[in-house]
Amino acid sequence: MDTVIAQTTVSGVCDASPAGKEYKKLGYSFYVWISEDNLECRCSYVPREQGSMMTRDDLMNYLALSSVREGILQEVIDAFAVMAAAGKTLSMVTVAVGTPPIAGQDGWLSYKVSPSIVVVHDIDETADIDFHNVQSFMNITPGEEIGTIISPEPGTAGKNVLGQVIPPQPGKPLNLKIGQYIRVCGENGNVLLAEAAGRICMISGEISIAEEYIVSGDVDFRVGSIIFNGFVEVRGDILDGFNVYAAKGLRVNGNIGACIIKSDGDVSLCGMDGQEKGTITCGGSIKANFLHDCAVECAGDVMADFEIHNCHIQSLGRIIVNKGAIAGGSCTALGGIETKKAGSASSIKTILRAGIDYRTLAEFSCLLKDLEKNSEQTKQAGSFQDMEILRKERAQLSDRLMALKKYTDERSNPKVNVKAMMYDNTYLCLSLEGKQKLDERKGPFTAIEDTIEGGLRFLSMTCLDVKAVDIERAFVKEYNFRRKVILPQ
Repeated sequence: MDTVIAQTTVSGVCDASPAGKEYKKLGYSFYVWISEDNLECRCSYVPREQGSMMTRDDLMNYLALSSVREGILQEVIDAFAVMAAAGKTLSMVTVAVGTPPIAGQDGWLSYKVSPSIVVVHDIDETADIDFHNVQSFMNITPGEEIGTIISPEPGTAGKNVLGQVIPPQPGKPLNLKIGQYIRVCGENGNVLLAEAAGRICMISGEISIAEEYIVSGDVDFRVGSIIFNGFVEVRGDILDGFNVYAAKGLRVNGNIGACIIKSDGDVSLCGMDGQEKGTITCGGSIKANFLHDCAVECAGDVMADFEIHNCHIQSLGRIIVNKGAIAGGSCTALGGIETKKAGSASSIKTILRAGIDYRTLAEFSCLLKDLEKNSEQTKQAGSFQDMEILRKERAQLSDRLMALKKYTDERSNPKVNVKAMMYDNTYLCLSLEGKQKLDERKGPFTAIEDTIEGGLRFLSMTCLDVKAVDIERAFVKEYNFRRKVILPQ
């Protein structure tokens, strides 16, 4: 690669150059300039009309006299000497460059965990990106390693054009304050472990784990969908399409749209208009003012103040509507159902299942379909061997069906309370098999299964704390007593 040297014409002997050393000969003037940090040397050359021109040896000698002995650019020196011999004027040509020191890297925290969701900084409407997912923070679980504190580095020494060593600036130790729910361990005391579930926070040089995440307004494009190992509070609404997972629970002061909501803890909200797309999966209990057009799966109670409309609710606890109606859709509650009104004046089809585990019901329905399929295959069996295989399969399916029918969950309460009105086209189901369509009936009343005559038994309303099995046991006891008195011995 050819070396290029900048040339300028000066009117005097280096009169345009900064202070430095000047060497004069009969045939020329030579000027050596060294930067204040001694990391660069530049030279200028002005030829005279009489006398000999400067040689390469002369040039090197002048550099030596100026104590320049490191980082000399030999190709530049060669080109400089050739141009000087040709009588060219040269100004401030860099002929030597030192090696600057490299400062040591400061101590830092190497995270082992990664953000939950990739951050999208720029919105491009033409890009194939889901801009609902813009939230980003680092979730952590108890015992999980957060990261390692990396020690500072000493840096690398440099050397100036005078051959002097330039010591580097060493890196600074990480000034990190350890906050709540973080433990320091490791041989060098540099490993950070989490002692609680939540998100990692770094504020004013202090690292800690926050068990709560508070959204001051709506969950929208500004916030994005949320995945958080702690408790989430939303002080506004959750808009359509934004999903929230909150491991320890969720509280929404406003309403939820067509969203997917999941939590291992309790969920409380003003209301949800799911538009037949929204879902709530809850490991605790749910409290709401209303639930519309959504699907709910809940390990605890589902309580609504005003209304459950056109929803598919499955609960291992109770389903309770205090002031309004359960209208449309289906509700399945292992612990019983209580509502002010059931169905609607427009006779919308409403199904209420009480005392039934929705998971058992799903298995039961699958077994019935498998039995029906087995029966069709048996009719078409072409050999005795095929029929024997199908017979054994049918026996296994029947045994499992019987086991499901006999199994009793201690939480089960096949009981429906209606405080004001049950409208026409409402179906009650208090066992795995069948459901009964009811005519309009005024409340208050309690409906339980009639084990003596079959069908349903309608009684004066009692709270859900009183179990249906205890009420029915009293009727059976009285029935058996009367039979003993009336029937001859």
